[in-house]
Amino acid sequence: MRLSTANPLFRRIFLAAWLVLGPLAASAEVEVSGFGTLGGARSDQDFIYQRYIHDGGTLNRDSLAGLQLDARLTDAWRLTLQAKVAPSTHDDNAWEPTLSWAFLSWRPSNDLLLRAGKLRLPLMLYSANSDVGTTFDFARLPSEVYSLLPTTDLKGLSFARTWLDGEREWMLEGYLGRAHTDWRYHLREDIEPLFSAGTLYLGYDVEMVGAVLSLRDEENTWRLGLHHADFEWDLGPVPSRFPYVSIAPGLGYYQVSEALPGPGLPSIDSYDIYVLTLGAEIALPRDFRLVGEYGRRRFTNATTGPDTSAAYLALLRRVGRWTPYIYCAGIRSHDESLDMIDDLNDTRVPAMIPGAASINAAQRVGSDLLSPYDQYSLAIGTSYSLSPTSKLKAEWTHTRTGRLSTFVDAPASEDSGGRQVNVFSLSYNFTF
Repeated sequence: MRLSTANPLFRRIFLAAWLVLGPLAASAEVEVSGFGTLGGARSDQDFIYQRYIHDGGTLNRDSLAGLQLDARLTDAWRLTLQAKVAPSTHDDNAWEPTLSWAFLSWRPSNDLLLRAGKLRLPLMLYSANSDVGTTFDFARLPSEVYSLLPTTDLKGLSFARTWLDGEREWMLEGYLGRAHTDWRYHLREDIEPLFSAGTLYLGYDVEMVGAVLSLRDEENTWRLGLHHADFEWDLGPVPSRFPYVSIAPGLGYYQVSEALPGPGLPSIDSYDIYVLTLGAEIALPRDFRLVGEYGRRRFTNATTGPDTSAAYLALLRRVGRWTPYIYCAGIRSHDESLDMIDDLNDTRVPAMIPGAASINAAQRVGSDLLSPYDQYSLAIGTSYSLSPTSKLKAEWTHTRTGRLSTFVDAPASEDSGGRQVNVFSLSYNFTF
């Protein structure tokens, strides 16, 4: 489903609502709140992990600050604005301010809520409040699961409908809209004039539609979501596969660029992606709590976007002001994708072949552009509630990569597979 023809309609609806409701803002009941995290992380390895983490330590991985304004315009209408300052989503060496939320909400009845503007996706259990560290006990939400899509925000429309069933509450949430986002890659080689070695951000226009069904009671939550995304590359059509070019029996390479000799790259206008999400938070006896989530990302029209599954399972226990926890997490691209990446990494043509150096470098770049995942983590940590509005958190995470992992920025002569990294994290989270 494409929404580009509907975007002018979204703008007209939002503008009309603002023209009607804007004059009410002068008499609105306004609440201002804020949140922030000062977080440090350090690993025991000299390579870069998750954009920033290495053995020299960093404050960039988890630190951020935000301010939110909620204006009650009438009993049914509200305006919400949220601004945030955090590390850039398209530059590893910069911080930038962003307008995270900017939406009007209308509640025509107690069981129906409609929103229009810039919204947060109801993707995972903690997606809506992922920036507010005081609302969960993990020092860092499991990256394996919370990285399935490069964006959690969109400009569009959403609804939430609730039903009561005794002490249980059912909620159906739906949304549609679009966003611009950047997907991060780390390239080990140059293929000039297209790409240079190092960190690369490629921009995509994303159109999304989805629905999430939740069931809640006093202590437990269950969620099921299905999401569809259409990713259109800023640079034009995207290659759907890398064809093999045979030079001689048993000798050849994959054409990963139009600059290489070959039959040409089959292309598509955009990636067609489905994401299935499952989640549960369950209260257990003796103040234990079990939390688990699963996500499945499927590309329907290309082998250059790897199908991937991810999950984590966590056990937490409240002990006074302390909440110690342990979780296991994993993310893995499917075998067909990993096999293709291995083939690209292993493909070499002899130096006697004209252009061999460029061909061999292009094979490694093609592998990096496929964004492979195969890694598993064990985390042990705790949060300590200093007050109802502030927490201290500490965590040790041990991660092993399997065949490859895009979370690791591998040097040119190496790859990201078969690695181990221990990360130590400490953070202070607050709201006001």
